[in-house]
Amino acid sequence: MDFLKKAKQTIKELEGDLNKATAQLGFGEKSQNRGQAPMAAEPASSDSTPAASNINTPSTSVAPSTAGGDAPKTKLPLALRKEVRDNFETKIPELEANLSSVLGQPWRINFDPGHLHTLADNGFAKTRPGKMCTDYCQEATRGISKYIEKYGADGKSELNTLASSHTMTLEQTTNPKISYSGCEINGGMLRLVFSGRNLGANISSVCDELDTAVNDAGVSANPSGGAALDFNAKHGIKKDYEPRIGDVQAKLQSILGLPMLELHPNFERNFAAIAAYLATAKDSPTYSREWQKRLGSSTLMYFEDLVPALERQGFATDDMLQEGYQDVADKNEIGLRIVDKLQRATFNECVFENGVMYMQTTPQYWTANIGDAGARVLDLL
Repeated sequence: MDFLKKAKQTIKELEGDLNKATAQLGFGEKSQNRGQAPMAAEPASSDSTPAASNINTPSTSVAPSTAGGDAPKTKLPLALRKEVRDNFETKIPELEANLSSVLGQPWRINFDPGHLHTLADNGFAKTRPGKMCTDYCQEATRGISKYIEKYGADGKSELNTLASSHTMTLEQTTNPKISYSGCEINGGMLRLVFSGRNLGANISSVCDELDTAVNDAGVSANPSGGAALDFNAKHGIKKDYEPRIGDVQAKLQSILGLPMLELHPNFERNFAAIAAYLATAKDSPTYSREWQKRLGSSTLMYFEDLVPALERQGFATDDMLQEGYQDVADKNEIGLRIVDKLQRATFNECVFENGVMYMQTTPQYWTANIGDAGARVLDLL
């Protein structure tokens, strides 16, 4: 009997100890503050990292690893982590070396396969994210090589300057101009992008419009609001205008009997005038949508067509006409400019001002009836 009493007493003591421990751990009802309401959970620290889906640029939803911070990357299942390791991560040094070789400066690749996997719909992007990332890198490098073949050292320099961090990322975009895949430059990075749920689609064309991305980035970086020449205009001038204008200048100088002649294409002024007009114009222009690319060739045509116009009026063979021209245009300069309103004509005309002859047109009629610009020079003398 004594044994049973002792056993019961021991069990009661153990139950008491268990109740105390339970109360201390918060699993049971506490002996104090019974009338107080439960405490709310402590709010998250203001220093916590925002969710990946809330990190956005104006045109691109950025993966955490490419947003410039140290946000944790989304973790993939083991089988996919192995695929990413074998088919992408181990190849990054080689991929970066190839990209750097093409661009002539050290570049790095910063993709987040885990985050990209959450945006994948199709089988390839979903089941082989590592292989897909490698394909994007290889196709982008090929596209950059083609871009440099077309635009040369100037194009390479422009890309390296605008993508100043020398980093290539892969992200989802909200840019309505991109249907499946493409590229953008913002935040100092070259961003390979895909629209909507099109991750893994049309990878081979990811950098087909790199020149457009470079041009758009240059315009955005210009604090004067686009009045300065953009990349397309500068390239067109160098390719189409500069190699040929010397011969045209020599012909005009000879036709007018001048000891020297200076031509003023006024590229910056005319570019700004056209850009300002198109920004507010209600009707579509009569000239090419790619007028920036053709600024050099169009300007060349104005000066080229002035040659036969002056020849038809007899300047090449008549000393009197040459002397008459020289008396009025005594600065030996010919300019091309865009003005708000012409003095006499509709499309274009020539005027003499302060010893300079100007061919002039309006932004509405840029490149219209170019051959008529110098048709009535004789009538003005």
